[in-house]
Amino acid sequence: MAGARNSSGSSPARKLPPAKGPRRLRRWPPARDPRRPSPALVSAARLFLLSSILVLAAGSAAAAELPTTTPGSGRAPAAAPSAGRAAAPSAGPVAAPGRAPAAAPSAGRAAAPDTIEVRVALSRGAAEEVSAVRLRRLLEIELPDGAALAAEPVGPLGERVATVWIERPTAARLEVQLRLDGRAVVRRQIAVSGLTSDVAARLVAIAASELIRAEMRRARAPRRPPSPRRPTPDEVELASRDLDALTVSAGPYGALVSGGPRALGGVGLSVGLRRLRFTESLFARLLADPSGDEALRWLEAGFSGDYRFWLAASWRLSLGATAAVSSVRLPASAAYGIDGARDTWSARAGLGLGLETRLGGPLWLGLTLDPGVVLRPAPYQDAHGAARAVEGAWLGVGLSLATERRSAAPR
Repeated sequence: MAGARNSSGSSPARKLPPAKGPRRLRRWPPARDPRRPSPALVSAARLFLLSSILVLAAGSAAAAELPTTTPGSGRAPAAAPSAGRAAAPSAGPVAAPGRAPAAAPSAGRAAAPDTIEVRVALSRGAAEEVSAVRLRRLLEIELPDGAALAAEPVGPLGERVATVWIERPTAARLEVQLRLDGRAVVRRQIAVSGLTSDVAARLVAIAASELIRAEMRRARAPRRPPSPRRPTPDEVELASRDLDALTVSAGPYGALVSGGPRALGGVGLSVGLRRLRFTESLFARLLADPSGDEALRWLEAGFSGDYRFWLAASWRLSLGATAAVSSVRLPASAAYGIDGARDTWSARAGLGLGLETRLGGPLWLGLTLDPGVVLRPAPYQDAHGAARAVEGAWLGVGLSLATERRSAAPR
């Protein structure tokens, strides 16, 4: 029976029909050489190599467009962004693998324009007492806002620079010296006898920071304008020479005349206005002939102008000209003209030379020479009937005491 099962319960094996004709062998593909890569792997390697070349070319072009570092600028060129990744803004220094993140740059390296740069230096004796490195670290902690510790104790000159010098004047004391913005040096001494080096460094750092804080407050405070300089007495006297002034002088006066009475004597009064060392004066004089029983009287009024030269602070010389009109009163024994009148008039002109010296304050004592000529003779007859006249050359000599008042005192 065809569908009968064998004793094991499985179907009996099927018998293949016998092959017809000659039997052929099946051909298998040749075995692949294990040392030769597969075509797929070669294609992938070529694709990877081409993409790497393109990435390198793009990176070179981007690096050529970046700005280069300028000498002395202190900045490093920016790194080119990696291929296939967008450049993100840097939030701070990136730590290298296995290293701690780099610290941010200190304030002394990149200080604001209004920050005071603090430079610290120690003498040889002070360096034996305190450690410079320890002192700088403590001072950097104690510095107030607006001050930054410099990396070096020396540097270029500037306005916002504070120089701190630590000196050791004695074995038991340290002295902190500070100078800010070219101001005067301020000092503070600290007793360090019996203290350790660390404690001494702390005290020095605190003292230096307090001095810096105080000097910063002084620098920020508005400066009062300096008081105006008072002029010296010599400057006051020199300026007073060109000020407007009112002068009044009086004193005895005498004249010698070549014709008529030989001598006349009396007093004179003068009032003048000085402007820019040129003085215009009005004067009046009353003169008489003291030789006769009844004196000849000469009353004149005139105008004078002179320019004053200062020889020294208390001596001055004047040079000018004078002109005067006179009223002449003849003696009773004399007669003028046909009707026997006693009154007539005359005129004269001349030069004025004067020398004055200061007595004190506004008082001046002067000597005046007044040479000139009588322009209009005044004829008369004396008691003996002889014809005479007041005429000819005139030489006047006067002694005066003058005072002056300036229009505005120099300040």
